[in-house]
Amino acid sequence: MKKVYTFILGLAAVFSSTFAKADEGMWIPALLTDNYAEMERLGLKMTAEQLYSINNSSMKDAIVRLGSGFCTGEIISSKGLILTNHHCGYSAIQKLSTTTANHLKNGFWAKNHSEELDAGFSVSFLVRIDDITDKVLNGIGADLMGSIRNEAVAKNSSAIKKELSDEGTYSVDIKEMYSGNKYYAYVYEVFGDVRLVGTPPESVGKYGGDTDNWMWPRHTGDFSMFRVYASKDNEATEGYDEDNIPYSPKHHLPVSMKGVEKNDFAMIWGFPGSTDRYLSSYGVKNATDLDQPARVKIRRTKLDVYEKYQKQSEAVDLMYAAKHAQVANYWKYFMGQTRGLKRLDIQGKKRKEEQAFTQWVKSGDAARKARYGDVIGMYESAYKVFDEKILAQTYWMEAIYGIEFVKYGFGFSRLNDMYTMLGAEKDKEAKAGIQKKIDGMVARLGGATPSNFKDYYAPIDKEVAEAMIGYYVNDIPSNLRPAKFNAMLAKSKGDIAKMVACIFDESILVDQVRAEAFLAAPSAKKLKKDKGVAFAGAMLNFYIQDLQGMFAAAEQNRATADRLYKAALFEMHPNKLFAPNANSSMRFTYGQVLDYSPGDAMMYKHYTTMTGVLEKYQPGDSEFDLPKGYVAKAKDGDFGQYAKEGEDLRICFLTNHDITGGNSGSPVINGNGELIGLAFDGNWEAMSGDIAFEPELQRTISVDIRYVLWCIDKLAGAKHIVDEMTLAR
Repeated sequence: MKKVYTFILGLAAVFSSTFAKADEGMWIPALLTDNYAEMERLGLKMTAEQLYSINNSSMKDAIVRLGSGFCTGEIISSKGLILTNHHCGYSAIQKLSTTTANHLKNGFWAKNHSEELDAGFSVSFLVRIDDITDKVLNGIGADLMGSIRNEAVAKNSSAIKKELSDEGTYSVDIKEMYSGNKYYAYVYEVFGDVRLVGTPPESVGKYGGDTDNWMWPRHTGDFSMFRVYASKDNEATEGYDEDNIPYSPKHHLPVSMKGVEKNDFAMIWGFPGSTDRYLSSYGVKNATDLDQPARVKIRRTKLDVYEKYQKQSEAVDLMYAAKHAQVANYWKYFMGQTRGLKRLDIQGKKRKEEQAFTQWVKSGDAARKARYGDVIGMYESAYKVFDEKILAQTYWMEAIYGIEFVKYGFGFSRLNDMYTMLGAEKDKEAKAGIQKKIDGMVARLGGATPSNFKDYYAPIDKEVAEAMIGYYVNDIPSNLRPAKFNAMLAKSKGDIAKMVACIFDESILVDQVRAEAFLAAPSAKKLKKDKGVAFAGAMLNFYIQDLQGMFAAAEQNRATADRLYKAALFEMHPNKLFAPNANSSMRFTYGQVLDYSPGDAMMYKHYTTMTGVLEKYQPGDSEFDLPKGYVAKAKDGDFGQYAKEGEDLRICFLTNHDITGGNSGSPVINGNGELIGLAFDGNWEAMSGDIAFEPELQRTISVDIRYVLWCIDKLAGAKHIVDEMTLAR
């Protein structure tokens, strides 16, 4: 008895180190009563009903998902005004910019509603969350595994989704939680008319650039503003309509002018993208030793090529601004995550957890052993396959798919396949059906072509292609590459530059004039001869037909092991709350405003000020320059109502919240439900956070809402935007 008791205590200690921190967890709003007492203890003044309600307006009604979940925004006025990060609006701002009206570089502020610009994305408001676990798993026994289980889940989910959509009124996402142990339906109302209201110059919104990315102290004004529009009946529309008017929301967030201090309660609501907190030790090893180093190497090379040409031309710089930002962000992320996982020995900690799990299984009855006895073995067998083949997949996603003409060429390769089917088909009716599909594909490609080439520069793509294919050939064995690719390489006698040159000399995929000429008079013969289309088709078909199949059995083993492992955790700790991994569904997280120590004899304050902005300022520098008039206004110290009397203007602050990608733009909210800032980054020392939360190190970096307002009012002269908000003093 004593031996068992000692084991249980040890087991509890092992798992509590990973799962039991109050500041850890991205929680489901519909279940917030589970966390309410702790939130109230830390300083929450609102009721649970004020936070999440189906029948009445509540805080959830002020939180919006941007697009399909690439970022979060919040409604901050009664006229549908949306606040989000500058980097969340970056792509939309870039697309609306030209060399003569460079909103990205110079900023933009609409003086009235008529000047607001179609942003080209939608926003979704959460209507409700339903626990549908029983419905999804209806008729699915615990012993049902693999593809058969997946098909049954998909069938049940499809029926539920159709039922909850209310004949298309709502968009419904069915989210798997805890690797298939729980299922929730997220019901949304989608508004397709969103317009750009304002953005600061890039030198404010991206101040610090790649150097400061993921770092503290931070001084970035990472914000932009949009507005959601609706019909005159305040109903959602599918897209832009000039007759639409600003949307009247169910709830908008008041904006706090009081600021924040250390230990203040704060919460964040949003749509975190993806975490893997329950990743096995085998998965950690695969990530740190194989996958992530490859991603870092490939992305760094792409960035070098981009930067070389961006420095040569303002037009090219604008074309590739958003692409550079997308590549750079996760280049640094993967570097930091690998470093953090190794420094904190997360693989070793995971291994100890698995050893404790194994002992728990062995100490149980026959049913426990039967259900969970093979879990670790499943992980081992799965990762033997992953370790052997993961680089083939990583290089395909990062290197091959990172070549722009390849991505554009996938549609043309499908068109080529259709022409082949058309030529082989004898039945007249069937041929007519295929021809109809061909016509539809040609039309879609025609519609996509102008936007594809708007921000395309062939010399960049050519140099990237040479580098990426070079890595692919050198690092991936020939048996894990497409046979058609190997044949093309052999035809060029292994000369990658020659192979790429042939594509860029002739292909319709790298020249808008050629592409549009082809689409005006499509020809099966011409398409079949196109070396770029042949290359893209070979790579796409290999990925779909061959590469994914190499992982299929291993993926099923891993998925089953994940589901059983998490089910075991529930049995091991029946009274414990386990936060599900992020999956782009609405979540909330809570904690406090806190400083931290990044290392020995070091302590970081919980906020930064305008003094720090000016200390970093370097005129003419690509990362630390400031817009015209900024320095003078900052030195004058005219901070108005946005700073306490006698104090410097605060720029950014730290909290111990648990967030990840997708949370960008999320509101940071005080205990009274007032907006105090918006989250935009995490800190370098805790880059392992998506896999392992480290409470002493992990911090969220947010821009102080008062700095946002100062930029709008004093810097941009757009006080009419501030006046639209509800200011809480």
